[in-house]
Amino acid sequence: MLESLQAAFAGNAFFSGGLLLGALGMLAMWLRDIPGKVASWGRQFFVVTLNFDSRDELMFTTLVEYMHAQDALRGSHNFTVRAVRQGPAYQNLADELQQGGRPEAYLSPGEGFHIFRLNGRWMWMQREVQVAANIIEKITLSMPGRDRKPMEAFVQDALEHRMARELNRVAIYIPSPYTNEWQRARLGNNRRLDSIVLKTGQTEAIVADMQKFFASRLRYENLGIPWRRGYLLHGPPGTGKTSLVTALASEMALNVCSLSLASPSVTDEKIGNLLSTVPPRSVILIEDIDAFFRARDKVDAQVKVSYSGFINALDGVAAHEGSVIFLTTNHPELIDEAAIRSARVDFRQELGLCDRHQLYWMFRKFFDDEAAATRFADALPENHYSPATLQERLLKAHDVGEALAAFGLTP
Repeated sequence: MLESLQAAFAGNAFFSGGLLLGALGMLAMWLRDIPGKVASWGRQFFVVTLNFDSRDELMFTTLVEYMHAQDALRGSHNFTVRAVRQGPAYQNLADELQQGGRPEAYLSPGEGFHIFRLNGRWMWMQREVQVAANIIEKITLSMPGRDRKPMEAFVQDALEHRMARELNRVAIYIPSPYTNEWQRARLGNNRRLDSIVLKTGQTEAIVADMQKFFASRLRYENLGIPWRRGYLLHGPPGTGKTSLVTALASEMALNVCSLSLASPSVTDEKIGNLLSTVPPRSVILIEDIDAFFRARDKVDAQVKVSYSGFINALDGVAAHEGSVIFLTTNHPELIDEAAIRSARVDFRQELGLCDRHQLYWMFRKFFDDEAAATRFADALPENHYSPATLQERLLKAHDVGEALAAFGLTP
């Protein structure tokens, strides 16, 4: 049979010529793909590439924010502008502005090809928008070389930049007026813990207790005890109760969920749902609970939370692991002892009027003059001024002389 085929090819020049042309065509097609294959092989082995797209909201937004902060990436004449919300994720801009949010415009290289030098290395970027069932924006970053560590460092720097923006602010949550859920009211500025001047040892005691609590999850689980902690801060107005909670949250990178029992929008059902759906890594701040008990005694129609509803919600929050609850009051004597018994309140701290230690350090907080601070602390009576009163007067003074004169002392 083989001999028959050979004879047929030899005797039919048209057939054999067509076969040769077909083989040459296939060879040409294969050779045509070689440059693309070589280029693809070269990119694979000699170029490091990262791909981002807008379906990953966290990473894509992080990259856009980071590009905005890099001068090397702002040299383009073609920009994409993206609004980055600095406040809560409200449904519309009007709500955010009303709550104090201030969105910012972030500029990054726009659609197309860009080449730039960043951190001493050449990189290039391709940005494109794909329109199909959904609009997807893609960014491809490339760098020559086989070492991917610089690209990994680039991504980590972008994440650190994003986390610094988020963690340098305290997220404040309040109950939504429309649902039984929390809504982020604003991002507050971090407050340094050393800006709160308490009596000797008080700050250290409460910080140590919170750190011990957060480090003891396994012990609570092994003992079968709900992992929660309750704190009661009490003392006259202006002694720093709320400020201390904010500073503690800043120190430990926690959110603050602020709740008022006297609010007419807070009901038994709502408080139960709120305390069982606290955002992760949060402290719950229930302020001025004595006002709730006073209103209850007066049968105030504005207060919708019952005593049993409050107690049930407080006990029910134990199911939410890692809960930290701060109760504040100006009048602890007005609170039913059952409401702040052990297991509901584990740590109590009185924040009183200023002693000599606080007088000295409050003055030093505003003016770095040790001699004047000593004179100030020695001359003023103890347990007479609240930190808020001292702060108000010292803030108005422009120098040490004015500060001393504000309290009747000669400069």
